Amino acid sequence: MRRIAVVFLLSCSTLVACAQFGALFGAKPQPQAETPEQAASRERAAAAQRQQDEQRQQQAAAEAEKREQALLAELDAARGEVSAGTGDRQAAAIAFTDKVRALEGSQAAASGKVDLAVLSREAAGYLDAAMQQAPSFELLRALDSLQGPEADAAFVAACPKLRSKIPADAVIGFTGDCLKRAGGDAARLKWPGVQKDLVAYRKHEEAELKRAREEEARRAQEEAARAKEEAAMAARGASYVAASVFAAGRCNFGNCAKDGWTVNTPDGDVRVRCNFGNCLKDGWVADFPGGKSARTTCSFGDCFKDGWRTELPDGQSASTRCSFNNCPKDGWSTDIPGLGTATTRCNFQDCLKDGWTTDLPQGGQVRCRCNFQDCLSNGASCD
Repeated sequence: MRRIAVVFLLSCSTLVACAQFGALFGAKPQPQAETPEQAASRERAAAAQRQQDEQRQQQAAAEAEKREQALLAELDAARGEVSAGTGDRQAAAIAFTDKVRALEGSQAAASGKVDLAVLSREAAGYLDAAMQQAPSFELLRALDSLQGPEADAAFVAACPKLRSKIPADAVIGFTGDCLKRAGGDAARLKWPGVQKDLVAYRKHEEAELKRAREEEARRAQEEAARAKEEAAMAARGASYVAASVFAAGRCNFGNCAKDGWTVNTPDGDVRVRCNFGNCLKDGWVADFPGGKSARTTCSFGDCFKDGWRTELPDGQSASTRCSFNNCPKDGWSTDIPGLGTATTRCNFQDCLKDGWTTDLPQGGQVRCRCNFQDCLSNGASCD
């Protein structure tokens, strides 16, 4: 048959014949080449899309430029109003400052069309002059929005003028702001009772630092306690799995069903021994490293048909169900309080011959292989 097929293939002398053969035997049709008309149409569509994108970008740039030009015009108008000195000097100085801040991040600033540092110095000068004439918190807030040595100096100069207007519950914050703008130099702060204010501020800062350290220590203690609890839960979980999941570790003397099994946990080994040498009929006892034990009983005297129940040291219990009432063929699942469910699958649907795989509730697996393909007689090797 192969030879006939080869001969037939070699005889495909026309494209039509080969295409028919490919269709009969499920060959995928080859994509058709793009025609010149299709290529030209695709290129025209792409060019039109590029043109639209460019137009949108140009429009956005034009709108941004228009907004910036309007802002610069408003800045010049505010400068003229401040210089004229005929209107509300405070409002004019604050308006000029607002325009300067609005230029931050603008294309005009990025391109060097305007120098924000120069404008900030100019704004600080206007605010300082207005503050000399009529001190106000509105002017101080405007100064606080500016950076640079001129703004710092104007802010510090305004502090003595406003200290008497500060509410008692805001004095500490006010003193801290003034000290910060003075570069931490307390000698630059000059108003009646400034030393008293500085003492109160420093006491507040020390109290805040102490509180922050105590809070940090508390969080560290909570984290350590949480980690300890998680470690304890992990160790308890490993112990409960060892106690309630049949053959959850290495078989003792190569026979889990007769001699039990041993599991390594973070707290030490959990050793499981079968009652009366028959775990599958009479259940088992798991001895934990700390001296406590968990006892398992087979439901109706047949663990591998009706499942089993494990009484854990903390008074809770774990229950196991055989899948389809046939643990040796279909595996089993164990519900462990606070942990979840451990699910066991028989390899090739024959646990007693080919072993099993147990998916543990907190991740990981235990894989058991029957020694010489006979778990009941020769035990199992688990890892």
